[in-house]
Amino acid sequence: MTHQITLRFEDGVTQFIDCEDGEPVSEAALRARINIPLDCRDGVCGTCKALCESGDYELGDCVDDALSPEEAAAGRVLTCQMRPTSDCVVRIATSSDVSSVAASAYKGRVTARRVISDTALSFSVALENRGALSFLPGQYVNLQVPGTDQTRSYSFSSGPSDDEVSFLIRNVPHGVMSNWLLERAKIGDEIEMRGPMGSFYLRPIERPVLFLAGGTGLAPFLSMLEKIAADGETRQPIHLIFGVTNDADLVEIEKLDAFASRLPNFSYLCTVASETSSYPNKGYVTSHILPSQLNGGEADVYLCGPPPMVDAVRSFLKAEGLMPRNFYYEKFAGSGLVVQTGEEHIAPIDVDEAFDLRLALELGAAQLVMGRLTSEQLMAYRKLADTTGRHVAGKRFTDVARYSEANHAFHMFLIEASKNTQLVTLYKQLAVQDYIGRALTAEVEIVGDIVQQHHDLVAAFELGDINRARDLIALHAQHSKATMSRALERMDRVPAPALAPAPAPAPVPVAAPEPEPAGCPFAAAPLPPYSHELAWPEGLEPFKVVDDGSQGDPYEHYRWMRENAPVLRCQSATSDVWFLSRYEDVYAAVRNPKLFSSEVVSPPPLTFLTLFDSPGHSRLRKVVQPSFMPLSLEPFVDQITARAESLLDAMIAKGGGDVVEDYAIPLSIATISTMIDVPNEDEEKMKFWSDETFSYFGRLARNAPGTGTDEQSAMDFFAYLKEAMERLHKSGSPSIGGHIARMWKDGLLSEKEAKELCAFVFIAGHDTTTILVANAFRMLTEQPGLVARLRDNPADIDRFVEEVARYRGTVQRVSRMTTEETVVSGVTLPKGATVRLLLSAANRDSARFPDGETFDIDRDTSGHLGFGNGVHKCLGMPLAKLETLISVKLLVNKLDGMAFDPARPIKYVRGNNLTNSGPENLHVIMGELVA
Repeated sequence: MTHQITLRFEDGVTQFIDCEDGEPVSEAALRARINIPLDCRDGVCGTCKALCESGDYELGDCVDDALSPEEAAAGRVLTCQMRPTSDCVVRIATSSDVSSVAASAYKGRVTARRVISDTALSFSVALENRGALSFLPGQYVNLQVPGTDQTRSYSFSSGPSDDEVSFLIRNVPHGVMSNWLLERAKIGDEIEMRGPMGSFYLRPIERPVLFLAGGTGLAPFLSMLEKIAADGETRQPIHLIFGVTNDADLVEIEKLDAFASRLPNFSYLCTVASETSSYPNKGYVTSHILPSQLNGGEADVYLCGPPPMVDAVRSFLKAEGLMPRNFYYEKFAGSGLVVQTGEEHIAPIDVDEAFDLRLALELGAAQLVMGRLTSEQLMAYRKLADTTGRHVAGKRFTDVARYSEANHAFHMFLIEASKNTQLVTLYKQLAVQDYIGRALTAEVEIVGDIVQQHHDLVAAFELGDINRARDLIALHAQHSKATMSRALERMDRVPAPALAPAPAPAPVPVAAPEPEPAGCPFAAAPLPPYSHELAWPEGLEPFKVVDDGSQGDPYEHYRWMRENAPVLRCQSATSDVWFLSRYEDVYAAVRNPKLFSSEVVSPPPLTFLTLFDSPGHSRLRKVVQPSFMPLSLEPFVDQITARAESLLDAMIAKGGGDVVEDYAIPLSIATISTMIDVPNEDEEKMKFWSDETFSYFGRLARNAPGTGTDEQSAMDFFAYLKEAMERLHKSGSPSIGGHIARMWKDGLLSEKEAKELCAFVFIAGHDTTTILVANAFRMLTEQPGLVARLRDNPADIDRFVEEVARYRGTVQRVSRMTTEETVVSGVTLPKGATVRLLLSAANRDSARFPDGETFDIDRDTSGHLGFGNGVHKCLGMPLAKLETLISVKLLVNKLDGMAFDPARPIKYVRGNNLTNSGPENLHVIMGELVA
């Protein structure tokens, strides 16, 4: 079964996608080529957090740090885990351009135009492809006025399933759309529109509904009523109050009468504001709102009209204490421009997130402008601080509206002074000012001395004291959030009285347990024996922290460990190291960064993502992760394919060779070099430097032995990358290297962070690919029957690659440190313990993957840990999978099979490499070509 998912972006753009039963929304979006925020795909990092505004769904497996129970109860979801069970509307926390989405364009021809009254016009359009346009009743489109460069925003007055789209608009004297319709438009004229857009649309009807329409603001309600009628009558009452200025403005009454006949629970009332009107109902819509229609607050109110009407209704409801459960509104100007859509319900979580984002942006701006403001700018900054103080007396606001404007100008000053377009764009998207205007009142008691904080912050910039400025910005944000929390509490209705607890059952007599023998309260729990003290089976050397060559293909060790020592204690030169090998234990640990920290060395010696916890990890990963998204990699597909085919043809011409040295390494190095934008002739030394840098990383972070030259090589690598980024910044390169360079030059990354992060990207981009590609070739050699199957069934190649990642993982193990004492499989790990999570051992645990030691491409591989899991999921995973898919497809269509070279057995990476373990050399003999 397929469900329609409406993705609503922050800038009002709406996209509709189909989501299969059991499919996560994020995967459906990627299928539709929409780049919504996404990272770990495991319900751990929280990057894909969104709000489900309507519909039913399965929440999925989410950790509390990514999605708290309170957030889940408020409708928050993680799109990587959310599996819809009905049509849903999901609000995505980014703008459409960030997600590579634009409002869709549609062409059609005018089929009808009508002058309804002196003040209202209507027209209908038959679209060239009506089936391509989906919209929610209440939404609008931007129409291009034919023969002009002007656009106008109009809500649909037709229902979502009507064959033609229709619009009810105000007849504006000398208006460009009105003039075109009245003077030049002819039946059959072509017209273009973009959309749909807007957050004003009909939600599921779960309680009484009150529609408030002003003038041609009736249009979206006609669309909503068409939808309600098409779906069948609702059990909830729906009442419409239609307010106009003059009698001539009362239009489409016959349609309202028709809806009243079709829908037993629908009623409407019209009112005219003009005192000279002969209409029986006079006055504004607020004069005709009855408390009963709001059902004690358990009602949804929809309002569409000019801005003064929206503001008047909002003030009226507040003053009368009649705030509904939900208040949705749309403001429009007479010229045909939608001014604002929104909803009055404010979730505390949304407010906290908005203020937290403002804090982050202001801290970045402070770093950029400290010491660079002129005396004139500082004077202007202090005047803005003075202005905010005029609207505060003690702990109360004297004029909330003016305070909101002055406060916005004060906070915006630093952002604009930074001259950083990214900061300015992000700041303008914040909802902080809107939340302040909607929630604050004169009755709210202010937390902290916000006026003094404004003046102190200006003084910090006058003195050039960055630390003082940071402290003040953080303190101000804390007090602002606390003040808003008080405001939201006042907005909430008095909660229903708590039910009296049920009487406790009578106690059942229980025999007292036998007292345990007294023990010394200070005695430590006995430690398990070391690995080398255990009775390992014949042929297996005791498992060691650093491989000396005895465990290059470690899966026999892993099998024994899962069955006999799932928490294995090993001795190293500096401390004990604990190895977890069962899936249940590894999965729980890798998804709990608070207990199992990645910062095994503090502070992290290198800007490698694997060494950071949040928030440092999140800040750095957000810089590079978008470049590794599947849609971001598409421009490289042709180049990867051409390079892969050239390398493979060269091996075939020789009758075989080393898969690692002759194919996997040159393919992955060429690809990541192009993505970073470094010259092809430097690929060889880049590979050497990256290997040496990885050795240096292992020595610093994992106490591994080094090569003796790795530190100097790493410094040479960093110096090369710094020079490359200088070049990329000057040229404006769109590559990931150019992006990191811009972040550095804009002050959002330090020089050390930039060059080390660039090195990490290079390593992550080629190392994972090298291992996965080599392992794929190995499995096709070990199971030659798969070659013909994959050739005949190319759709199975995806399943094959996932099973390769499970069976012979690219990431063998990851390192963690316990932040508290904890118990795993009955073994107590002390606080500060160094822990290695054996991902590849967990992947073969038959308790999770039945018959896990068998390679089976028909199995369910979901949940495998071949690329890690959670916030530290392998950055290079999409690239590695893409290059492996291309390689396998080429191989099975060129060859009937391969064989291992008996004279040259497989050699494994060992020693320093404590994270990724794959073949160092894999020599194969290539057989017959496909006929």
